Order: sequence, then structure tokens, then C-alpha cells
Amino acid sequence: MSKIERRRGRQKGRKSEGSFLAIPHVVLRSAEFGRLNGWCVKLLVEMASAHRGNNNGDLSAAYSVLKGRGWNSSGTLAQSLRDLVDRGWLVVTRHGGRHKCALYAITWWAIAECPGKGLEVGPETAPRNSWRKTESVLAMRCNVLAMRCNEPGKEAA
Repeated sequence: MSKIERRRGRQKGRKSEGSFLAIPHVVLRSAEFGRLNGWCVKLLVEMASAHRGNNNGDLSAAYSVLKGRGWNSSGTLAQSLRDLVDRGWLVVTRHGGRHKCALYAITWWAIAECPGKGLEVGPETAPRNSWRKTESVLAMRCNVLAMRCNEPGKEAA
């Protein structure tokens, strides 16, 4: 970066303050996201904030790491992890064991190749989106209208 670009960044308030987390609106507006409890949302945001673009599948939720971020109970953390995996928001890419923590991937991003991590799941080119259990509200409205129009004995309007 040249001296002029650095100066312009300071003068105009354009200087970058670090990375950011972009959660797609389709995720935030989904009925599934609305059904998550507060601890699950907090954990999902914690895990998504650890994503750097090429490490989905290498995300850890170790209590020893999250303890400093406000997690006071390993039981709450374990229950939140179980809920997120069961509901399809996270997928286990490596099961934890002796001297190895479990690793996870967020399903609205494709799983990246993480060499040397011993992942049990291979890299993907497209996201799984296994959290999607229902269609969008707009699609559901269209389906209801179509069903009403196609009822036997009624003519379409």
C-alpha cells in the first residue's frame, strides 16, 4: 500500500478495522434460525466468526477456548452443540478423542479442504444447507395459492 493510500484511509475514515462476519439474509430470515434459542445463536455466531474463508471444517468449539468468551458451563456448550448438529446448522468433520478436539463446519458454507487435520468429511464444492427444513415464506405462500386453485370442484381464478 502506498503512502498516499494510507494517508487517504486515515483522513477519510476508510481504514480497515479488521475482518467482519457476513451472515446471509436467507439464513437470518429463515424460520429455522428463529427457532434457535439464545445459546445456539451465540455459539453459531462464535463459530462463524472463526471462519476465515478457507477453514470451514476446521472450526473448534472447545470449552477451554470459549470459556474466555462468556461460556461458563460446559453442559450448556455441549447441549448447544448437540442442538446445532441435530438441526443441521453444523456438521461434525472430525470427532474428538484423546488429545484431539472435535471439529465442525457450518452448513451454509461449503466444507473446505483442510490438509493435515484428519477430517472425516471431504471438501465440497457447494454448501449442504442442511439447516433448511422448510421453504421460504414466499414459496410457501405460492404453494398455498396453487393448492387452493387446484382443489377439485373449483375453477382457477
